[in-house]
Order: sequence, then C-alpha cells, then structure tokens
Amino acid sequence: MFSPDAGVMNKTQILNEALALLLQRGLKRFSVSELAERLGVVKSALYFHFPGGKSAIIEAVFVREEERVVEAMEQAVANVRGCKEKLKALVAAKLDSVVTLARLYGVSAVVTGELAQHCRTSRRKFLERERELLHQVLVEGMALGEIRQLDAGLLVAGLQAGLLEVAEKAAVEQNASAKDLAELFVDVLFSGIGEGGER
Repeated sequence: MFSPDAGVMNKTQILNEALALLLQRGLKRFSVSELAERLGVVKSALYFHFPGGKSAIIEAVFVREEERVVEAMEQAVANVRGCKEKLKALVAAKLDSVVTLARLYGVSAVVTGELAQHCRTSRRKFLERERELLHQVLVEGMALGEIRQLDAGLLVAGLQAGLLEVAEKAAVEQNASAKDLAELFVDVLFSGIGEGGER
C-alpha cells in the first residue's frame, strides 16, 4: 500500500498495486475506486497519472508485464545454442513469469481464464512479438538442419496456441515447475506423442 508519508506517488507504485488488484479481482471486478483505496489516495490522483481511467491503467499493467516476459524470453534465447534448447529456454522463461505471478498473488482459476482470454483476443502486440521470437528460433533451426523444413508460420501459430494453453494450466495449478513443463512441451514437439517417437 502506498504511504502518503513516503513522498509522491508515481506510476510504478500505481502499476504495482494495480497488478496485485488485477490478479486478485480480474478484469471485470477491477475497480479504480478500490485501487485508490488500496493506495490511500483519492481517485483523481489516479486519473492524473492515467486520464483514461480503468482501461488506461489495465493497458499500462499489461504493457509493462508483457515487456518483462518478452525481455525474459529474449534473454533466455540469447544464452543458449540450438533450436531445441532455445525453445526450452523461451518456453521456460514465459512459464516461469506466469507461474511466479500466479503464486505470488494467488490467482484463481476464474481470473486466470479471464486474463488468458483477454490475452488471446486483445494483446495483439505482445502476441506478435512472441510470434516473431518463435519464428526466429524455428527458422534458424531449419537453416541449421536441426528441424525439418516446414511452414514456419503454421508451426509458430500451433506452438503459440499450445504455449498459451500450457501457461494457463500452469497458472491455475501453480505447483508445476516451469523448467519441467518447458522440457515436456518441447520434447513432445520434437519427439511427438507416439510410442516410437524419435529423440
């Protein structure tokens, strides 16, 4: 909670508390009034920083958190070699971000579903950046002969859809290891699910 004695409230403080409220209440039950109360300020103080009110605050929270996730995925990919290892690192970075927030704030299954649906339908810029990163890794893997030549766009679309589902499940269960889930996700991709799949 913001302490009036601590000085001037800034956007970071607002976004931190807004994230907590969003993850506890969800999009539909998020309220600028409750946010102001939690911060110990009047609503007009929030409108000073976010003239667009609720939608502007929620947008700013999503943009900030999505940037953190993309940066984590980019950093993870930069630190490993090989298509399979890069995909594992990318998936683990995303899942770790999701699971960490879910555990930290005790996100319910209802809120997780609501936020996942919002991501599927309204977070185009983030999804495009994630798609570009996946595409880069896969095309590099094809060029190096690590994976078969396939329609990269179609493969990325399938991977991204699967990754969103796995992230939602991980957020709900909150007890899964991001690394273990990433290993499983990428192993299934590389080996298939059949008994005789190659490794």
